[in-house]
Amino acid sequence: MPVLHIAHRHFPVSLFASPIFFGTFASDFQKESRMGDYCVYLKMPSYLLQWFIHRHGGSHPVNLIRGSIESKLLQRATVPMPEGVLPARQQEDEVAVCIPYSKSHDPRTYRSALGTLATSKNHITETGKRALLGRIKDDFDIDVWEYLHDFGKVGTQQKDLIFLFMEQRGIREDGSCWDSIAKIYHRLRKNYLTNNSRKSSRLQKRN
Repeated sequence: MPVLHIAHRHFPVSLFASPIFFGTFASDFQKESRMGDYCVYLKMPSYLLQWFIHRHGGSHPVNLIRGSIESKLLQRATVPMPEGVLPARQQEDEVAVCIPYSKSHDPRTYRSALGTLATSKNHITETGKRALLGRIKDDFDIDVWEYLHDFGKVGTQQKDLIFLFMEQRGIREDGSCWDSIAKIYHRLRKNYLTNNSRKSSRLQKRN
């Protein structure tokens, strides 16, 4: 299960354990990082991580598309930091996701004119973490299904269909991505066929 951490600010470190993210890609990530960003930190499989970054514009840290379901959910899931709770630091295999700012939802921590800390919304609960990661995984499943389901069963003879999906979604093969996506699609197709079979059985019984 992917793990999500939260911190006040983004600290630029090497984020990806997979070899695909070393070298130029990791270097670019560090160049684009901004010290003033308030972020949550996501850990997820390589295929999902690459798809998620590409889906939201390819920037690092990830700036969620304004109005997207992920952006709305992250805003609702972040709350003021409880007393006594220390912000987690970004780990080496995590990607930073900026907390969206709005007038009604300010993730910044700063001191007011009276010298007191303002109430900022940059903490996320365990329930919020599960909800956000679940939403990302669901969106990926929908994208895979909508792209591939017209082609029916996708086996080794049709492997380029998945490679085409990966190519158009910014996913580079690292030895695991194709297999992971193929397993997800086969699971979705199996569920679809099972549900259709049950519907047909119910209709036959009624007739």
